[in-house]
Amino acid sequence: MGNDLISVIMTVYNRENYVRRALDSVVFQKNVNIEFIVVDDGSTDRSPLILDEYAQKYDFIRVIHTNNRGISAARNIGLDNVLGDYIFFIDDDDFLPENALYELFKLSREKNVDMVIGNYAHYNDNSEYIGEFEIPEKYCNKFLTKRETCELFYFSGESHVLIVSWGKLYKKKVWNGIRFPENKTKSEDQFVFASIMGNCDTIYFTDEIVYNQLFSQVSITRSKYSRKALYNSEGVASVIRYLMKMQFYDIALYKFGVGTRSIMDMQSVLNDDESIQEISRLINIYKAIAGELIKHVDLKNKLRMILFISNYGLYKKLQRMHAKKYMMEMQQCK
Repeated sequence: MGNDLISVIMTVYNRENYVRRALDSVVFQKNVNIEFIVVDDGSTDRSPLILDEYAQKYDFIRVIHTNNRGISAARNIGLDNVLGDYIFFIDDDDFLPENALYELFKLSREKNVDMVIGNYAHYNDNSEYIGEFEIPEKYCNKFLTKRETCELFYFSGESHVLIVSWGKLYKKKVWNGIRFPENKTKSEDQFVFASIMGNCDTIYFTDEIVYNQLFSQVSITRSKYSRKALYNSEGVASVIRYLMKMQFYDIALYKFGVGTRSIMDMQSVLNDDESIQEISRLINIYKAIAGELIKHVDLKNKLRMILFISNYGLYKKLQRMHAKKYMMEMQQCK
C-alpha cells in the first residue's frame, strides 16, 4: 500500500443521527491516502445500513460488523486490521476539519516524529461552534519532551488534548503490542497512555485544529454519574504510576488530586453495594500511590498524603471544606 497510507479507525454504536457527518468528514479529506476502517459495535439503529451504504460507494471504506462488546473491543478490531503505516482515531459523533489529516501527515513526515498531537474545537448538539482550547504558546508548534508532553495534564481541567486517542496521528509502530483493555468500558484511553508514551521516541504538538468534538450535555450528564465513571479514577491511577516512574512527581501529585476528587464525587452519588465496594478498592489503590508519592513531595503534601492514608474520612471532609471555600472566593471575585 505504500508508506503514506493512513489507517483511520472509527467505532460506531447507535449514532444514526451523527454518523453521516463523521463519515463525510473523513471521506472528503484531501491530499492524503487513507483506508477507512469502520467497526460497527452491534448497533441496533440504522447505523449499520448507513455504514454499508458508504462502503458500497467508496472502495477505501471497510465496514466490520460485530456483536456489541464496547468501544475498546471495537477499536482493537480496527487495530488488528490496519494496513497503513499511520493510525488515526475518530469517534462516531465527531468530525474532522478540512485537510486535518493532511496537516498531521505533513508534520509527521517533515518532523519525522512518532506522534503528532493536534488541537481540537468543541461543537454542541446543534453543530454550533463553542470554542477551542488555547494551549500555552510554550508548548505550541514544537517538539515536546516527554516531560513537556505530560505537563499538558496541568491544563486537563479545560482540555483532554493529551489523554484521548483521537486527534493524533501515530506511526503504526507506536501501537505495536498495545491494545485497549476490554474489561474497561470508560476512560479506556488512560489505561494505554503509559504504553503509548513508552513507544514514542519523538512527539510534536501543533496548535492547528485537527478535530471537532461533539460536546453533548446529555451524554456528559449521563456518563458523569454512572458507575462506569469510576473507571476514570482507576485510569488516572495508571497514569500516575507512569508519571512516578518517569520521576515527574509534581505532575503525579496534580493527577493524584484529580483522581481522588473523582472518587469523592462518585462517592456522593453512588450508594449501591457494588459501587461502594468498587470505591473502597479505588481508595486502597490511591493509598498505595500516596505511600510512594509521599517520598517525593514537600512537607505540606507529605502531611496531606499521611492524612489520606491514615484517615480518609477526615481527608475527604477537609477537601470538601477547601473546595467550598474556593467556590465562595471565586463568586466574590465575580
